[in-house]
Amino acid sequence: MLLMERRGILSGNSCAGQQLLLQRHGAAPLIWTIDLREQRPGQKEREQVMSMDIKKLAAEQDEYVIACRRHLHSHPELSCQEFETTKFILSELEKMNIPYVTFDGCTGCVAEINGTQPGRTVMLRADIDALPIDEANRDKNYCSTVPGVMHACGHDCHTAMLLSAAKILAAHRDEFKGTVKLIFQMGEEIGRKSEEYVRRGALEGVDAIFGMHVWALMEAGTFNFEAGERMACSDRFTLLIRGAAANASTPWLGRDALLAASACVMALQQISSRQNKAQNSLVVSVGMMNGGTEGNSLCDCVELVGTVRTFDRGLRKEMPDRIAQIVQKAAEAWGCAAECEYYFGPSPLINDDEELVRTARVAAEKVMGKDAFAPLRKMTGAEDFSVYMEHVPGAAGNPPKGVFGYLGARNPSKGIDCVHHHPSFDVDEAILKDGTAVYVQFAVDYLNSFPPVESRAS
Repeated sequence: MLLMERRGILSGNSCAGQQLLLQRHGAAPLIWTIDLREQRPGQKEREQVMSMDIKKLAAEQDEYVIACRRHLHSHPELSCQEFETTKFILSELEKMNIPYVTFDGCTGCVAEINGTQPGRTVMLRADIDALPIDEANRDKNYCSTVPGVMHACGHDCHTAMLLSAAKILAAHRDEFKGTVKLIFQMGEEIGRKSEEYVRRGALEGVDAIFGMHVWALMEAGTFNFEAGERMACSDRFTLLIRGAAANASTPWLGRDALLAASACVMALQQISSRQNKAQNSLVVSVGMMNGGTEGNSLCDCVELVGTVRTFDRGLRKEMPDRIAQIVQKAAEAWGCAAECEYYFGPSPLINDDEELVRTARVAAEKVMGKDAFAPLRKMTGAEDFSVYMEHVPGAAGNPPKGVFGYLGARNPSKGIDCVHHHPSFDVDEAILKDGTAVYVQFAVDYLNSFPPVESRAS
């Protein structure tokens, strides 16, 4: 690196190099600072200043991103049935000349945008499914046209923002090294459907993955990217309590499965209060109890269905055995037997990689300003983006890298103040251009923070 300034003094990293004073006849003194350190491969490239104004480019896409969002909002589709949604996404990608792949047995797709130089691979994710909710506000011109189905969680926004980001990235391939993959994911609302893409190899070669969610509990114009625990797991258990039927007038002749099931529900609540450390967040809830056919007969079989929410990965692994032991003992006390089936849903979503979190936060600050950061407590809701964070194979055997954050969408002054999964849910569409820019900024910053692949290998 050679720096020169035709004034009295040259600013530079003088402690890292040597300064040479050159005097020429009739010229002012020149001080040249020559950095004699060995240049690491790709250092010069990393110091280049990016020429594109991402915030401005995203603002120019405002009309496009809103149009995409409103089209998707008007035509919602339930999880794993997003056929027309997928067609729309593919049509938009084709207009941008962006190649994509689809997968047998899956809706959604994965698209790929290559920079003009080799480098790492980052994946940006958007979910595409809607919910079985009937939209309340029928007056707006983009309300759902499908009875009983609605984008009540903001996935229409995620899809629109990622399509808009794709337009910018495809038009500025010379501004980043490596590859940007875009995953438009089906079925986020129903569990671990993200795993279907992992099984089909969609994440092979991905070095890092980024996701964000529009958030109704945060004001429009704010964002949150924080390290640590962000969302809990969402596991499900089903219990069958088996007894023996008898007439209600002679209960001693039977084994009351309903009574035993009630004891099981009460006993399960003691896991949180007596078996779990107070520092650990743990929720064990039973939401369904099905059993009995008549009011004057003892029930011989009861089904209980519940959920477990925790951030502790180790505790989570223990929960199937803990639940089984407790309910079997509780049922046995009333002469009944218990069977337990446990389903591991989305894992806890934990931003483990602090460096990646910093990259995401700085990217959002570049777009929205440092004052736009808003703290957000961890939540016991779930997000199957966590599955990707477990399975993204890091480069050269490194640990998986992923980061997830939130984009404020609430604006009471516009009447936009309903929580997610509510029939009146909506977002302030002014945030969509910001979300577009954050997608692009993160991808470019992440990819350009590393030297090209061939340089890293040397």
